[in-house]
Amino acid sequence: MLDKEKIIANTKKYFETAEPFITEELTAFLGQEFISAPASTSKTLNNAFEGGLIDHLLRTTKFAIIINSALPASLKLTKEEIIKVCLLYQIGKAHAFVPNTSDWHQKNGKFYDFKNDLISMSIGERSAYYAQAYGVKLSETEFQAIVNHDKDDSDKQAKFFTSNLGTLLRQANEWAIIEEKMLNK
Repeated sequence: MLDKEKIIANTKKYFETAEPFITEELTAFLGQEFISAPASTSKTLNNAFEGGLIDHLLRTTKFAIIINSALPASLKLTKEEIIKVCLLYQIGKAHAFVPNTSDWHQKNGKFYDFKNDLISMSIGERSAYYAQAYGVKLSETEFQAIVNHDKDDSDKQAKFFTSNLGTLLRQANEWAIIEEKMLNK
């Protein structure tokens, strides 16, 4: 769980870091729901609490920069493209959850449900859609990384024909989840 001060600090850090590419339209659309959004629905997953999404995006960005620094020069990416993709890749969760009202589910760690009235898209697809619909320009590589980050290993196209940005994002996301699970036991 995050206290109010941490949520405020994370929100400030997120929007200051995203300032070079985020638009006023996207910021307005994301709104308070984005600031309070969890990263997942259940305590068995990761950051299933108020402010968990922004915390997760910042943590993923941290790991992506660390991983990138260990790569050979020929594989390194620019810090700007890493930050952009890491801060946008799950914004599709901003309006995707509702609090679970079942006491039994709450007691068993399922704190949120997905909204039933959303058009079917993966979180990556929804995130890329929101970014572009509200004026964020994405390169083909950035778009592909965001759309494919949550594809499972059965999607051979997404797994084996991704860009190094897509691979970096997937790895950073996994490390962020591991750390969050350790911190929130």
